[in-house]
Amino acid sequence: MTSAGALPPNPIRHLGRSSSIVAAIRGEYDAGRTVRVVPAGRDKAESLALFAEILDFPAHVGRNLDALYDALRTYARDQGGPWSLIWDAAGGLRAGDRTAYEGILGVLADTATTAPGLHVTVLDR
Repeated sequence: MTSAGALPPNPIRHLGRSSSIVAAIRGEYDAGRTVRVVPAGRDKAESLALFAEILDFPAHVGRNLDALYDALRTYARDQGGPWSLIWDAAGGLRAGDRTAYEGILGVLADTATTAPGLHVTVLDR
């Protein structure tokens, strides 16, 4: 339990530039979770398109942060067990479009705190 005004623990694991995607995936499989890897795009539009493509969102899903949140929540609910979302190579987006990076990171954090069984890892490389 957190005290009044205290922030909840960060629901996202961050790995830095020297982190191995292979090691991250193996760790999640070893923990008994299925794994989905979504690479970051060069900008917000490309990043949202990659989430939609890799996670096979329905065609009607919009390309904005609210739509990403809704689609991720639905996707997480439908997984039926513990799973991991690895957002790979996010450091490039952070360097090129910090606002988009922080927006997507916020969606991932919100989803991770409300979706049982979801574990989020961000590779900031």
